[in-house]
Amino acid sequence: MIRLAVLTLLLLYPLAAAAAGRDQPVDFSADELVYDREMNLVIARGNVFFKQGETTLKADHVNYDTIDSVVIASGNVEINTPDGGRVQGNYAKLSGDMKDGIIRQIQYTLSDQSVMTAKDARHINGTFTEFNDVSYSSCDFCLDGSRFWEIKTNKMTHDKEAQNMAAQNATLFVSGVPLVYIPYFSYPDPSVKRRTGFLLPSFKSNKALGFGTTIPYYWVIGPYTDLLFNPLVATKGVLLAGNFRHNFSEGMFQISGSHIYQDDESRYNVRSAFRWDISDVWRTGFNVDHVSDDTYLRRYDIEGSDDYAPWLKSDAYVEALTSRSYFNIKAVHYQNMRYDVQDDTIADVVPQMTYTYDTAPSAIGGYWNFNASSAVLHRDVGDDSARLTVGTGWHLPGITSWGASYSFNATVRADGYDIKDYYIEEESRLYSGQVADIHPQASLKVSYPFVSVGDKYNQILEPIVMGVIAPNSRNSEKIPNEDSRDLDFDDTFLFSENRFSGYDRFEPGARVNYGLKWSIYGQNSGYVSALVGQSYRFNKSDIFPQGSGLENQASDVVGRLTIRPNEFFSLEYAFRLDHRTFELNRSEVSLTAGNPLLRFGIDYMNLKGSVPGYTGYNAREEVTFWLNSQITRYWSVGYNQRIDLSKGGGVLEVGGYVRYEDECFALETGIKKDYTYDRDYKGGVSFRLGIEFKPFGGFEV
Repeated sequence: MIRLAVLTLLLLYPLAAAAAGRDQPVDFSADELVYDREMNLVIARGNVFFKQGETTLKADHVNYDTIDSVVIASGNVEINTPDGGRVQGNYAKLSGDMKDGIIRQIQYTLSDQSVMTAKDARHINGTFTEFNDVSYSSCDFCLDGSRFWEIKTNKMTHDKEAQNMAAQNATLFVSGVPLVYIPYFSYPDPSVKRRTGFLLPSFKSNKALGFGTTIPYYWVIGPYTDLLFNPLVATKGVLLAGNFRHNFSEGMFQISGSHIYQDDESRYNVRSAFRWDISDVWRTGFNVDHVSDDTYLRRYDIEGSDDYAPWLKSDAYVEALTSRSYFNIKAVHYQNMRYDVQDDTIADVVPQMTYTYDTAPSAIGGYWNFNASSAVLHRDVGDDSARLTVGTGWHLPGITSWGASYSFNATVRADGYDIKDYYIEEESRLYSGQVADIHPQASLKVSYPFVSVGDKYNQILEPIVMGVIAPNSRNSEKIPNEDSRDLDFDDTFLFSENRFSGYDRFEPGARVNYGLKWSIYGQNSGYVSALVGQSYRFNKSDIFPQGSGLENQASDVVGRLTIRPNEFFSLEYAFRLDHRTFELNRSEVSLTAGNPLLRFGIDYMNLKGSVPGYTGYNAREEVTFWLNSQITRYWSVGYNQRIDLSKGGGVLEVGGYVRYEDECFALETGIKKDYTYDRDYKGGVSFRLGIEFKPFGGFEV
């Protein structure tokens, strides 16, 4: 026992010495342990295993020279490093402190699972490794030992301290064919998350710029700060672009933008966001989205932009959030992007305030809510207004002893307005002055689910009734409708107490909303759900415009059908029927079906009628369909088309792609034809080609 302990200590001594400064124990095991006194060798044979921290050494045979403090490992040598790398070879000679050594016939698997093979490698001072006759790739090995692409070089180095890998006289081989010769290149090792330097280029061509190339430069300014500068140099001009980011412990700041001087005109865009978490309750910030003109984003295909946005929104805010209250005050600016709306008629909101507070629930579950809101609107042309709203309410949700779910709400709201130069169309005159009104309301919503439990599926049949009582008052024609234009009556708003989204319009009178919901759920997965309902007002009112579905005492019939039996099929159909003729006034269909081999989808929308002044009710009929197929493990194709089905419409957009992607390489080519136009934007054909060699990245045309 004493002799075995001494041999073990002798063999573990170099690793133990290296670990002493880190207070890490060394684990060791082997089938046989022998000490050769004449050669001063400690010999371990059979399944030799060392472990120090997260570093392990495995081999069939290990010798330790006690005089020179040298470890020699042979036969299936494998070293696993703390960074997730794995070194394999048939022979390794290492210094006692494991900082220097040589390994022959090496296969080095990096932490990202890319593999480097080499004739031999020298490890110097624990941080620098030099490989000779190297072949590197992130591709898996084929049966014949080849790889789809490889970088072959005479010499490659890995500097752990600098976290850098470099190669000399490198050649890129694809399917065994040499394609690109590179005298020298370096790149970050897999442990690097980001590093200053040039990124791979991309190529772009469109009508506005012609053909051009982008060579991005990424600058790591600090641990939490970076800058990406990516100018596009093209035949018709230079489009400058960049993105600056900074994170700090209490928030973040980001600004991006682009600029071009073309045809004696300077055009640009700026986006910025800032957030500062002052405390656990308070925070402040701003968002900026500004562009030089309406068509710049589409004409120059600026990344991250919404081509069809009717406006751009910028704001600055201060807000506070607790478990029972919320406060927000902000200033909002809208930049108009529509050709048929004058810019100086768009209002700035300075300031806009919201406050709400909920009390703790009482013994029976009821609670009080207090809220306040204000907004001051100013425009260069048109009316100005200021609004102050205060309100309170008592709310009682619950479930009865016999299983019915209910929600009772009693609220009162008071509004005060100061209005200047508002044109009243009904009276053909301008109005300036003060207006006030008050809106009390009470509602009770009751639903009773009938549940049927089966062996294979469960069913729920749930009738829902909601009664609302409010004075049969009339909305004042002296109050401009600034925030209640987004009127959209469908099944999601069937049981709303007020179907107007803002404060400037209020739904008066007594009414009842009723509907029936049926659902069936599989024991393991899948479900079908259907809802149909209607609203009825007990008094006549002209508050809702023609075509909205709410203009009569009995509303249109609304509903939704959802069928999702499994992950391979999904159908959702929403509708609104005329309550007299049952003619469809609104239809929305969304269908997705298929498995990865063949999957397709259709989205259809049909909105009849047009309600001036209400954004949700422009006549529209449109269909979008797409088809994707994962043909094989690596190959996929796709096709999409969007069509305007209304009178005078046609194809709006059509496109498709072919993509190949495996563990080390990706190739995608696609084409898109845009048939839309907007002033100096004329649409056209765009072609895309993207190639990526993982993990180096790729380039795009």
